[in-house]
Amino acid sequence: MLDLIDLDIDELGYQRFISAWVYSGDDGNFLVDPGPACTVDYLLAELEKRGVRQLDWIFLTHIHMDHSGGIGHVIERFPSAKIICHEKAVAHLVDPERLWEGSLKILGDVARVYGKIKPVPAENIRTAQDVPMVPIDGGFQVIATPGHAAHHQCFAGKDVVFCGELFGIFYQMENAVYLRPATPPVFVLEDFLSSMDAMAPFMDRRICFGHHGWSLGGERILKIARRQIVVWVDVIRRHLSDPDTGRIIGDLTENDPVFASRNRLPEALQDRENYFSGNSIRGILQYLKRTEA
Repeated sequence: MLDLIDLDIDELGYQRFISAWVYSGDDGNFLVDPGPACTVDYLLAELEKRGVRQLDWIFLTHIHMDHSGGIGHVIERFPSAKIICHEKAVAHLVDPERLWEGSLKILGDVARVYGKIKPVPAENIRTAQDVPMVPIDGGFQVIATPGHAAHHQCFAGKDVVFCGELFGIFYQMENAVYLRPATPPVFVLEDFLSSMDAMAPFMDRRICFGHHGWSLGGERILKIARRQIVVWVDVIRRHLSDPDTGRIIGDLTENDPVFASRNRLPEALQDRENYFSGNSIRGILQYLKRTEA
């Protein structure tokens, strides 16, 4: 059985945003992206409610704090679990001090709310070079998908894909979907597009997002996300000489109907998306300044 555990953070006003996926079956249990340190106690309590008293595998799509900041805490509870991460993430899991300091610099008080990252024993860590196909629930192929982060990866199983933030932020509404590109610094358009192309053969399965929920329309999600990120780069390019975030958001709203649907989101989610849209815009601005200056 596959289940989603919401990891809400009231202090930040985050609801239906951060979550973890947990699978429990006759062949073992796995967890996908355990979330930040501040939600670990809740996560462990939810696992206990579900009868999960052992974890065989922990899949990490990437090691940003909202996805993996609590991994060291979780390993303390499940010391035999094997972690699957990108090879570029290994050193930061074993010694997270640079990751913590960088997160403080970028996120500020949000990082402090997420909580300090604990180190992970090296013997618990595996990469795709060690385990290209994770042997659980029919097997999960580990696919490098740089873009949102250089160390981002997806996991493709026989009937489900864990896509992390490759396709951005997802919200299912009645008769519509909301998507927003997740393009923080350092954004590289070519990496995103290549990674999306790499995942195209697996889009006939249930797509499980890092933020938030799931969709059965993988082919449509891929088409929307690929077009959307190109539109965002084109629109933001027009503002390169005078990058006012408010005007850019207005221009994006006019040119991207999927993003424009944020006006139909619950008010708290609109406020959150307005804030994080600025982060996505900054990532694309930095890319354009590097490549077109």
